Amino acid sequence: MLYCSYCAKNVEPAILDGSICCSECGKVIILNSFTDEPTFLKDSAGLSQLSGNFVKTVQSEDSVSRGRILRDAQIDMASMAYAMEVDGGDSVLMPASKFYRIAVERNFTRGRRKEQVEAACLYISCRYNKKPFLLIDFSEHLRINVYVLGAVFLQLCKLLSLEEHSIVQKPVDPSLFIHRFSERRSQKVILAGFCHGLGQLCPISYKGLLGGRNAKVERTALRIIASMKRDWMQTGRKPSGLCGAALYVSALSHGLKCSKSDVEAIRLGVCAPLFNMSTREGRIL
Repeated sequence: MLYCSYCAKNVEPAILDGSICCSECGKVIILNSFTDEPTFLKDSAGLSQLSGNFVKTVQSEDSVSRGRILRDAQIDMASMAYAMEVDGGDSVLMPASKFYRIAVERNFTRGRRKEQVEAACLYISCRYNKKPFLLIDFSEHLRINVYVLGAVFLQLCKLLSLEEHSIVQKPVDPSLFIHRFSERRSQKVILAGFCHGLGQLCPISYKGLLGGRNAKVERTALRIIASMKRDWMQTGRKPSGLCGAALYVSALSHGLKCSKSDVEAIRLGVCAPLFNMSTREGRIL
C-alpha cells in the first residue's frame, strides 16, 4: 500500500513502464523505480558477476545490541506516552516503534539525540491516529526548543517518504482538542508551608474549565470551530488558541461563569493578545 496525494488515501500500487502508479487515479507515485530482476556485468578479467550490492532490509534479524536499543526506545516511548496521557495503547506505540526501527536501520539516529527521535516518531503516530497533541506538547515535555524538535520531525518525514502525506501537508484539526481542553485542569502554585511547614512550592489542581464534561458546551464549541474553519480562521493560527476562544464563547452562550483568566489557566500555550483576537473574531462570526 502506498499513499496517493491526489486520492488522499492509501491505494494499491500499479507498475507501468518501470514506474509505480496509483491504481485508481493513475498518478505516478514513484518515477523510474528500480527493477528487482538480477543483472550481470563483466569485470576487468572478463568474468560475469552479479551487479549491485546486498542491502540489509528492515525485516532482517537484529543483533543483540540493536535489539536492546529498540527495546529501550519502546520503553521510553511508552513512558513518554503515559506521562503525556496519550491514550490508544498499542495502536499508537506499535507504529511509533516501527518508525524508530526504520530510523535506526537507516542511521537516522546518528548525530541526533535519542529522545528527540523518539518524540518525533510518537508525534507522527499521534497525527496518524488523530490524537489531540501538538509538537509543542512534546517539546514542553522534553524541555527543548520546539523548532529543534520540528526540524527532526521534518527530516524524519522525509526519510519515511511522508512529504506528500496529510500528516505534513494538512494542518491539525482544532476540533480534536475540544474534549481534551474542556477536561484539562488548571494549576495554581501556593506555599505548602502554611499547611505542612515545608516552605516549598506545591502545585494544586482545581476543577476543569467547565467543571467536568459538558456535552452541550462541547457541541456548541465544535460548531464554532467548524464556522471558523469555513471562514479560514484556522489558517495561520494554533489549534489551542482557536479551541480556547471557542470554549470561552460557548461557555458564555450557555450561561456558565467563565473568564478569560480561567481559559488561560488551563495552559493552552497561547498569550492573552492572540486569545483576545481569536475571541473577538469568533464573536463576529
